[in-house]
Amino acid sequence: MKKINPVLKKILQDFSQSYQFKRQSVLRGYDFEELRTALAELKDKALDHNENLLASFEHKARAHGSNVWRARDGAEANDLILKICRDHSIKKMVKGKSMVSEETGLNGFLAGRGIEARETDLGEWIVQLAAEAPTHMVMPAIHLTRHDVAVLFSEKTGKQVPEDIPSLVRNARSEMRKEIFAAQAGLTGANALIAENGAIMLITNEGNGRLVTTVPPVHIVLASIEKVLPAVDDALLVLKLLPRNATGQTITSYVSFIAGPHQGPQYIILLDNHRSDMLADPTFREVLRCIKCSACLNVCPVYQIIGGEEYSHIYMGGIGTLFTAWIHGLKKSKELARVCLRCHRCEEYCPTKIRIADLITALAERIKNETGTAMWKRFAFDGVMASPGIQQAAFKAARKARKVIGRKDGFSRKLPAWMKKYDRFRALPAPAAKPFSRVFKKEFAPLAAAEKSAKRTVTIFGGCLIEHFYPEIGMAAARVLSKLGYDVKVGPSLCCGFPASNAGFGKASGEAFAALLKKLKVEGPVITLCPTCTTMLARRGREVVDSEKARDLAGRAIPFSRFIFENELGNLTSLMKSGRQKQKATYHDSCHHKNLWKAEKASRKLVELALQSEILDMEEPDKCCGFAGSFSLDNPEISAALLADKLAAIEKTGAEVVAMDCPGCLLQIRGGCHRSGLRVRAVHTAELLERSIRGQV
Repeated sequence: MKKINPVLKKILQDFSQSYQFKRQSVLRGYDFEELRTALAELKDKALDHNENLLASFEHKARAHGSNVWRARDGAEANDLILKICRDHSIKKMVKGKSMVSEETGLNGFLAGRGIEARETDLGEWIVQLAAEAPTHMVMPAIHLTRHDVAVLFSEKTGKQVPEDIPSLVRNARSEMRKEIFAAQAGLTGANALIAENGAIMLITNEGNGRLVTTVPPVHIVLASIEKVLPAVDDALLVLKLLPRNATGQTITSYVSFIAGPHQGPQYIILLDNHRSDMLADPTFREVLRCIKCSACLNVCPVYQIIGGEEYSHIYMGGIGTLFTAWIHGLKKSKELARVCLRCHRCEEYCPTKIRIADLITALAERIKNETGTAMWKRFAFDGVMASPGIQQAAFKAARKARKVIGRKDGFSRKLPAWMKKYDRFRALPAPAAKPFSRVFKKEFAPLAAAEKSAKRTVTIFGGCLIEHFYPEIGMAAARVLSKLGYDVKVGPSLCCGFPASNAGFGKASGEAFAALLKKLKVEGPVITLCPTCTTMLARRGREVVDSEKARDLAGRAIPFSRFIFENELGNLTSLMKSGRQKQKATYHDSCHHKNLWKAEKASRKLVELALQSEILDMEEPDKCCGFAGSFSLDNPEISAALLADKLAAIEKTGAEVVAMDCPGCLLQIRGGCHRSGLRVRAVHTAELLERSIRGQV
């Protein structure tokens, strides 16, 4: 179970909101999509020619008088640095910021051999004094308050240090300057290695970087092999995006290009540490595009809840999970992969377009295959979900048990004490009395037989939650489409396979999707009511089943709201009854609906139309509600914290209605409203549209 520190949570959430505002401000006037596409392409080309670029860099750097060595792994890098220290009788080293040295465990390695390595980056220095590890790749001490730092400084210096920022900075500067001028060597990382001239680019916000590279007589550079770029202009593109995306700054305070030694010898160590293995992997090589801006951490809902102490093994968050798997092994990344929401929010901010969520899904399958997984998941995915017959029998049994486990209000009775952690923060829905497909058939079969003038056929694919728990949403969508003149069909009542895919059960996912394809009669657009089902039908399905039908389906699947908005907005408006009562509403941006399908603007317009009022935006409407399928079972404490934040944001708007386009989010938010006593009606957009046509909103 992950520990949630409310003080840390507040610090990280306040920082995230401030960061997003500053980032948006400094990117104004720039086409972020264009810039990051260019940077992604640049990094890919550099990775394609990595060995040649490294050889060119080595040649040019040596021509400037630098010593350049390769290190296969962290142990070899540490041994090389130890050799340098012994060759030059170095007993004290000062360091600029270097996550790669954290990766190799350099400080502890040197300390065990009588050499003191002192950090000079303010954040790194603070966590070193506290005998802790960094919790953020750009701001290592983000988890500590000013009070924490003042107490720490007072303890270490033996004098009372006030907790105002100027006093803390003056104290740090005074102490660090002593360290820098007493050191015999300085070590830094590099933000880029430039092949055309053998220079390194180093960008920092503090003067320590320049002091570390110029004051001590020996300079050591420890950099990983993916940092090499062809030319200075390429490094300048990194410079244009990195500070803006990392901290919301136009440019960092110090930008240095260093070609050759300053006053004494310079050693450059190029670290592989399994990066060449990652480079050779067609699926995961794009991870090496990463420029360590940490934007993915800054907007990650899970990181904001538990922080980098809990969500890291050296490297933090989703991108850290991927680096950890390759550099430190699958077992070290297993727990990290389990706490990723796969919400894709990070990908919206990534300056090199790394598909972090998709890659963690692929990683989850490798972890499962090599290290095993929970028995309940094997039963649920390999057993139930992969077999349509067992799947249908399981839901049929649940419906029969409805009178025992359900209540009149549509929610299930509370779970037994040993399962309490799964429903203590939300009420869970009881299975519907009849599945969506059966209800639809009863109402629409006579109508379809009588209707001959329909515009064209559309097929609704509701997904498991609508089929078995919320048939009313499916019926609302069907009635709206029928009123608009469509001949409405319903797809087979089978799982699309997304939950299995997301959990790393690729084989089970493929079997489920293949079974669906076999029964699905595709005619016209396939209207989806669940964003994750959209993801499976329109994106991931063709990856697990390579067939013409899968590719055809991918081109037909479209979210309900976007279909209505793009094709029937005018006709829908004319159908809506006049005299509807205006209601105050807010809208929750479901993760895949916004981050993958860009359908939230269409939904918002439809909600405003249905309720005759502008949406009252909640704080961070696109922040995950904490459901994320099996995530809420794996991590109930994080799910509960995310839901509590979402409910607080909803309540703060004063809205009477909260709309959304994901039945999973509906389960989470409606159940949370019920359990917490929040009097807000949680509804799917399709329900609002259908009620507005009937004049009953």
